[in-house]
Amino acid sequence: MKSVLVVAMISAHFFTDADPRQVLNTQYKSYTIIQSVNPVGIEKFRDKILDKTKHMPRSARKFLDTNIDWGVYAESIFRPNWDKLTKAQKTEFKKLLQRDAIERYGHLFSPSLKFSVKFNGDTQYKILRGKKFAKVSTTISSLKSDAEIDVDFVFHLGPERWAICDIYIDGVSKSRSYRQEVRKIYKKEGYKGVVSAFKKNLDRQAYDSREMKDRG
Repeated sequence: MKSVLVVAMISAHFFTDADPRQVLNTQYKSYTIIQSVNPVGIEKFRDKILDKTKHMPRSARKFLDTNIDWGVYAESIFRPNWDKLTKAQKTEFKKLLQRDAIERYGHLFSPSLKFSVKFNGDTQYKILRGKKFAKVSTTISSLKSDAEIDVDFVFHLGPERWAICDIYIDGVSKSRSYRQEVRKIYKKEGYKGVVSAFKKNLDRQAYDSREMKDRG
């Protein structure tokens, strides 16, 4: 029953057309409650997400697909060559980005990782290339050390809701960093070269994760 409760709470809050800062704050508060109520459930849920041999839990998939705009994120990374890709290639690249995000950040889904979130100012809105975006600026601080980072969440307003399309960590855009590398590889090796580079990186991340788990 507790595992069902954890899944329900995790997938309960989705961004709407309201201020994304409000929902982001609600998600953070819900997560801290889950950490206290059922830490074992969080660990099991994390392991299921990271296990590539099994299907991801439907609640986790729904949460990722609903709250993250993979299309806008992928297009930003592949710009200006996005429209040169076929529909199948675009779908494949978005799936690679999803797996990359899970491998990079899935381990942070942990009951032992205690942190606080401070919201810095009001939500900033702007229109770019005919699309509406919003930025929510935060400072995330560890409760176990003096470590803190500035994280800006960038949202895109789709037909139904706001969804995250980029993250700035200490002022550095994730999509912009990827875009610089993708452009170099695409110019030399084309789309296949980009996919190959991402897959090699995923294999390396998976290996590093196994090493960390074995040491732990």
